[in-house]
Amino acid sequence: MRISAEWLGEYVQLPPIDKLENILLLAGLGVDERDGDRFELEVTSNRGDWLCATGLAREIGAMTEARYRAPAPHVDEDGPSIRGRVEVSIFDPEDCARYCARLVEGVKIGPSPEWIQKRLLDCGVRPINNVVDATNYVMLEWGQPLHAFDFDRLGGRIVVRRAGEGETLKTLDGQERTLSSQILVIADAEKPVAIAGIMGGADSEVSDSTVNVLLESAHFSPTRVRRGVQSLGLASEASRRFERWVDPNGCKRSLDRAAQLLASIAGGKVATDAVDVYPRPATERVVSMRPARANEVLGLNIETAWMQNALDRLGFKTTLEAGSIVARVPTRRRDIEREIDLIEEVARLWGYDRVPTTLSKGVNVAAGRPLAGRLEDRARSACLRCGLTEVATISLSNETAHTNAGLSTERAVKLRNALTEDYTLLRTSLLPSLLDVLARNKGRRLRGFEIGRVYETNPTHPLADEKRTLGVCLSDAPAPAHWQKTAPPADFFALKAIVGNVLREFGAPEPVFEPSRHLAFHPGRCASVSLNGAEVGVMGEIHPLVAAKWEIPHRVYIAQIDFDALVRHISLVRQFKAFSNFPAVERDFAFVVPQNLPSLRLVEAVQSAGGDLVTSARVVDVFQGANLGEGMKSLALSLRLQAADRTLGENDIEGVSKRVIEAAGALGASIRS
Repeated sequence: MRISAEWLGEYVQLPPIDKLENILLLAGLGVDERDGDRFELEVTSNRGDWLCATGLAREIGAMTEARYRAPAPHVDEDGPSIRGRVEVSIFDPEDCARYCARLVEGVKIGPSPEWIQKRLLDCGVRPINNVVDATNYVMLEWGQPLHAFDFDRLGGRIVVRRAGEGETLKTLDGQERTLSSQILVIADAEKPVAIAGIMGGADSEVSDSTVNVLLESAHFSPTRVRRGVQSLGLASEASRRFERWVDPNGCKRSLDRAAQLLASIAGGKVATDAVDVYPRPATERVVSMRPARANEVLGLNIETAWMQNALDRLGFKTTLEAGSIVARVPTRRRDIEREIDLIEEVARLWGYDRVPTTLSKGVNVAAGRPLAGRLEDRARSACLRCGLTEVATISLSNETAHTNAGLSTERAVKLRNALTEDYTLLRTSLLPSLLDVLARNKGRRLRGFEIGRVYETNPTHPLADEKRTLGVCLSDAPAPAHWQKTAPPADFFALKAIVGNVLREFGAPEPVFEPSRHLAFHPGRCASVSLNGAEVGVMGEIHPLVAAKWEIPHRVYIAQIDFDALVRHISLVRQFKAFSNFPAVERDFAFVVPQNLPSLRLVEAVQSAGGDLVTSARVVDVFQGANLGEGMKSLALSLRLQAADRTLGENDIEGVSKRVIEAAGALGASIRS
């Protein structure tokens, strides 16, 4: 809304312009632009009472404790009575709570006075003629949209009703519009003559030949006006106000003000009496506020007398009852419904800039980020260094996705008011979320990770268990062609290496990978991940049947680590181990072992037998063939031998080799010939 300080100053004493701008901002108005003493204001949707000069002046007076001078219209009724000449019928009071009308006869159409034109132009409204300008002036002064009909073209019958399906009306903008039953209209005895709260009709508009004017002032339902605007794609200054709420108890006052102006600037005579159909008079809402509660919410210590005075300045009628401030809320303030609304009014008038800034209790600003956040950042950094891309999914899922991923929903947290069938419960695992990501990116070589939360009901506690979880997903889709090199492989061992790197970032002990089974994973390519004998996760290739349910045409690999279980095995203290100054020796051994012997057991036995001299032992080759014998396989190990205090001699190396072979033999392994 545009308004000039000169007009506002007619109703309240204004501070200097620069200070006025700050006051408007503190009141909650947005000042989009200022040109001299004219302001372009952004009014929130719940404050329709601000869309007028008197409403803004009242607010400024309340903020500055200046006296607000409301204009009091006075009408000289010197024409014949309107009784029996105008009849008004309202079909549904829910659509139109009040309808007032006055008749002004013998007007002379012409330009309005310069002072009215100037104020209209200051507000961005184009002057038209003295009758239309008077209605626009009152709308900008009081916030009540008015409409002027040519009484001789309208007749004495006015009906406020819904439009019939297919009815048409040519509006003031010259457009022929087809109406529906969702639209409220003002009709004469036969047809619509205006769209209620939006725009008048061309057949009854005021023209240069108009002599008698019927003024309309009404309260239309905001919902009904909004539906009309949406249905027709037609908005106006009037609809903007009706959609935000117009004071039903201000209709008669605004009507009298418009009649007073017309008699003054158009030479008309106002008919005696007015039509006022008000089937359900609006009453003032009564809301109580506890001063102690207000101070508790605001973190202030404002005196009760100040609060009561502040509400009185806003036009509320207050009394003090049993320590509470009881306010009778004017009908123009539809936004005031509860105690917290009154507390907000007190805060606005006190000044948000005067509310002290305090830190939350229990926060140590010197401590930095919480440990949980720092650990997540460390895991995130480790994943990024492994070439992964972070993905973000929502915690909602559905029973079908869980079933397809081989997950039970028995302990899932189900939503009582699910908005769609896709989101009916909280996920119990990251698997459905990561499979959704892979499905949306099928055909692309995706390497991603997510640090998210999963949820399960707790049989012994009303609140659900909430766990942080780390998920890694790899897609084996064909890599983009490159002239120089190929992309790194996406397979079980690539996933295993990534998991190992992430766990080592936390100083965790060497993870143990053991064969495992899970309905979502390939039965021969699934492993559990354990630290210190405790299982913390699962990883492997997704079962082809599960991948097919997500329509993923290539192999995909997923790891899921219980982040909360992981942090119980980490060490945030980094220890430095000095490098040996003596050369290392590498020895390779090829063992023939039973096929059911895990390579991990062989590696652990070899390392234990070699003692401190074996600094590393790793599998470098696996071979199976008929020449090895039925049920046997070959495992090739590479051992690195090194001492911290000397160069190893042949006796040292031979001694380690002998102990390694004996330890392997205890597991049924023999040196491959």
